[in-house]
Amino acid sequence: PASKRIILLLAGYAIFQRLTGTSAVLLESNLQTNLARVSRYLNASKVDTVLVGSSMMGRLLPSYFKDEGIDISNLGLDGCHAPFGLEIIMMRKDLPKRVLVETASLNHDPNANEKTVREAIQTPTFKIGGAVEAFRPENRPLSLLYWWCKKLSDRKPGGSSHSAFINDRTTTDPTPKNAKSELEENDLAIEEILITLKQKGVDVRLLSIPHADGWGMPQSGRIAKISTDVGIPILEPGVEIAKITDTLRFTDGAHLDVASAKHIAAEIVNELRKSDTHH
Repeated sequence: PASKRIILLLAGYAIFQRLTGTSAVLLESNLQTNLARVSRYLNASKVDTVLVGSSMMGRLLPSYFKDEGIDISNLGLDGCHAPFGLEIIMMRKDLPKRVLVETASLNHDPNANEKTVREAIQTPTFKIGGAVEAFRPENRPLSLLYWWCKKLSDRKPGGSSHSAFINDRTTTDPTPKNAKSELEENDLAIEEILITLKQKGVDVRLLSIPHADGWGMPQSGRIAKISTDVGIPILEPGVEIAKITDTLRFTDGAHLDVASAKHIAAEIVNELRKSDTHH
């Protein structure tokens, strides 16, 4: 019967997934990539360190940290803000040991992308993935095919990245004056989330990701205030790299290319190890 063949096919595919450990990292759309990142976090047996933020943070793939000896989950969600990632963090009963929060997307305004992801993770298919690995976004055949093709394409020489100096750092706060009061209210809500995580024993840190025009590097007064109010440090990977090379490379002026993302991941690991030693 057709139903038996479908069951056998799904069982065979699940066995293949289990034996090979193969899953897609970057999927065929931003939504599917976001769902895969949420799925990995929620379904992991244990989570040590989590990155939270936007697509800028999403460029720091887990494999870059694994090369440095640290296992991480990445909730750098395309088109989303860091507070939405913090919302997902709280969906696990056993919270991670450490959370690194991207400063550039640390605002509290919800958007359509977040609404779409929130609705998608409530669907029956996504929930079934919690028990059946073959149903998880990162294990879909189409997504695996896309990921394999992308890896082959990335190995080919060619293409260029935009270089940008990041050691010319400014401290200008670009926030319009008429938006100050609303932003302050949002920041209080963000601080409440961060304090809750700290109270639950999570090591929370802010993370400034380099950006080609300097947007991700400088710390405005509001970010410094959040850091002070909550009592959490700000990590700025890329500053030391800039002293040595003067440049990092970006694919589009905002997102780090592969080589630069690996450098930043290594710098983050070094900073974490230094702070862990002091503790």
